Amino acid sequence: MISFFKKKESPQPVLHEGVIQRLRKESEIQKKEQILFVRFVQNKNGMGEVQVSFSDKLPSEKKLIRFIDKNTEMVLKNGEFQYEEGNIYFYPNVDLIWTSTPKKEIHKITSNYEFSKSKLYLESKDFSDFNPLLETCFKNENVNSVFMDKNICQLEIETLDEAKEIRISEVFLTFFSSFYTSPLKLPHHLQ
Repeated sequence: MISFFKKKESPQPVLHEGVIQRLRKESEIQKKEQILFVRFVQNKNGMGEVQVSFSDKLPSEKKLIRFIDKNTEMVLKNGEFQYEEGNIYFYPNVDLIWTSTPKKEIHKITSNYEFSKSKLYLESKDFSDFNPLLETCFKNENVNSVFMDKNICQLEIETLDEAKEIRISEVFLTFFSSFYTSPLKLPHHLQ
């Protein structure tokens, strides 16, 4: 028996019709088929930015998008590019799923983006180590402790209602949309 294995393609961000039309128009202008060339850069505060430009399509390329490196491709794989008011924007399409745990004060959140690269546990007295966005949220919402490991986050909160869940979710959406390098503050020498 002979087995054949098909290489599984990694997920790619969605290109909306407006982006595809803009690529066609740019191809006409350049008189060469164009693709999106995507870079991902971090500023000194650790916030990420998606930069998009046009590039000549190489004969070996089958897709309409080229990433500067594999890391950029991995970070942006769940999102989508849209063309609005003459610009191409990237939207990350963050999924946050809240689930209960056996302990009523522990609340688990799973995301399609990473909260942290490795295991991280902080109690409320150490929240000043978090990025200011997260620090403010956790203090305002009376979170007692936070555990993060890749795409999982567990919050210890005595009382969680729907309004609090929405406020925390909105902060995480802002955090993920900002593509911070870490949930922690950057050391002062890196800022």
